[in-house]
Amino acid sequence: MKNSLKRGVPVSLITLFVLAVLIPSVALSFLALRAAERESLFVERRLESALLAEVDLASRRAEIALRDLYESLERQVAASGADLAALRRNRFADVPFAIRGENLFSTPDAPEPAREKFLDSFGAFLLGNERLPVYEGIAQVYRKEMRSEADMFPYSEMEPSKADSGETRAARTQGKTGVARRMAESLLASDQEARNDAFEQASKEGFEIVERNVAPQAQGVSQNQTVVAKAQDASRTEWSRTVSRSRSFAEMTNESNGGLLPRLSGEGLELLFWINLTDGSADRTIGCTLSMEVVRDLVADVIPDMLSDVRLLTVLDDGGLPIVLPARSDFDWRSPFVAREISPLLPRWEVGAWLTDPGILTSRAASAQLSILVLVVILFLVIAVGSIVIIRMLSLEMRTAKQRTTFVASVSHELRTPLTSIKLFAELLLSGKQGSEERRKEYLRTMVSETDRLSHLVDNVLAFSRRGRSWNRPMRPICLMKLATDTARQLEPHLTRNGFTMTVTDDGPLPTTGDAESIKQVIMNLLSNAEKYSNENKEISVMCGHIEGFAVIEIADRGIGVEHKLEDKIFLEFFRGDDSLSAMRNGAGLGLSIARDIARRHGGDVKYAPRMGGGSVFSLLLPLREDMGQERAAPPAGEPES
Repeated sequence: MKNSLKRGVPVSLITLFVLAVLIPSVALSFLALRAAERESLFVERRLESALLAEVDLASRRAEIALRDLYESLERQVAASGADLAALRRNRFADVPFAIRGENLFSTPDAPEPAREKFLDSFGAFLLGNERLPVYEGIAQVYRKEMRSEADMFPYSEMEPSKADSGETRAARTQGKTGVARRMAESLLASDQEARNDAFEQASKEGFEIVERNVAPQAQGVSQNQTVVAKAQDASRTEWSRTVSRSRSFAEMTNESNGGLLPRLSGEGLELLFWINLTDGSADRTIGCTLSMEVVRDLVADVIPDMLSDVRLLTVLDDGGLPIVLPARSDFDWRSPFVAREISPLLPRWEVGAWLTDPGILTSRAASAQLSILVLVVILFLVIAVGSIVIIRMLSLEMRTAKQRTTFVASVSHELRTPLTSIKLFAELLLSGKQGSEERRKEYLRTMVSETDRLSHLVDNVLAFSRRGRSWNRPMRPICLMKLATDTARQLEPHLTRNGFTMTVTDDGPLPTTGDAESIKQVIMNLLSNAEKYSNENKEISVMCGHIEGFAVIEIADRGIGVEHKLEDKIFLEFFRGDDSLSAMRNGAGLGLSIARDIARRHGGDVKYAPRMGGGSVFSLLLPLREDMGQERAAPPAGEPES
């Protein structure tokens, strides 16, 4: 049998499926794989954001602690009436001082080394004979280019005044300039051009950028690169937020009523507290140097959870060393993962975070990459398998629809042919023009044959309609050999008229159980199939026997045979080698499918094998009854055994 069945689906449907499903799926998979390759950067950014939040919190707490320290000293000075001895008893105060007119005084009970250090560091500056670097945040410089404070805070009572108390000035300054400074800091942190403008403006006004002690690894710098910190380079992602400019003490007192003044020297950072008195006292200015050991303790207290499984969080002083040495000291203090400057009041002091395991980024990135890759592979496989299934289902549905259409046309053609013959010969008999008795018998035999053919076709259609339903036909003992022999003898006259020779051989009774009419239909389908696909050598053999507990009926022909690749397809419903209406061999493509279905409902099967010398052998196998070895009486043809 030739296979002309087209299994594929239309090219337009395949093209639509590729454009709508496969190409987008491949594109998304490619993008996901690209994202997986860059996952290390994403992991670093997520970790950086988390650690920056902790660093910013610690930095802000340290800044607030310094502001609270200034306010507490200011309140003490106001409460004690500018008593230097009372100020000396404050744990933060080191060497208190006062300025009256052109004279500088300090407490006599201060240790001499401390007094000498105070005079060397701040004496000339406080008397107006020297200028010192005054540190500011770059945001303080840049915010002058933003909207004026009067526009942002139009109420005049917000303006700080020298007549205000310290608490009032602090509250108003914090509420007004603090917001403006944070706005400027946010703008500078997000806008490279704004940072360049700010540093350019600061340079024009005589400011110098304070060089940082650290080179953070994150914030745009790869974990595996070695970077030399150059805070002067404003184009770097991690930029210094502190600038300095030399100023005199007189300039400072003209602009503010008090403050904290840091001074960097070879011996480290020193902090000076000062406040102008406006209550009529003879003392114009009073203040003190601060104990840096106490200040270190103050800043250290604001660090939350110094060590965790992921990171170490600590504060570095102006010398680049931690103010509190952790249990582990094998960190490179110059290379934190992230870091932030604390405040212009503590120049070059940084809050930094170091990774406890330098390989954590690599492991997290590898884990994330693996997860993405596995997910992409799974999704791609699901899409691929789903695509194949959908295409096969579409192909099957389209093929089935085509076969059903062909089936309807074929059945109509098959029904019309015998009906036409029956009508023709009936009309000839009715006309009475055929006087020969032999000729009338020939017409009647032809009509009976066509009627049998029509009945056989109707039986196949009915059997096909019952497929899938429960089997409710009566199952009785029968002799398969007798049934096959009788069926073959019944069809022998028809086959003989068409030029066939048929031989029937048997190996004795074959007792089995089943529905005689259904099994007879199977045998007739196999004989009809042998007749239909025979060529010039019109030879059909029916052989009855048994093998391994099965009764076997073999129907062999010398026809065209079956191509090897079609051996499994010939039992599919609607399958025909040539399914066109003009095919040389007619049929609906149901015979073998129905035969196998009936046989399997009886616990058997129908199989195909090529016949040696050419042709086909179809075998009907049904289970033998257990009493095969006993002597049996032969039942009537096609009837149940007694």
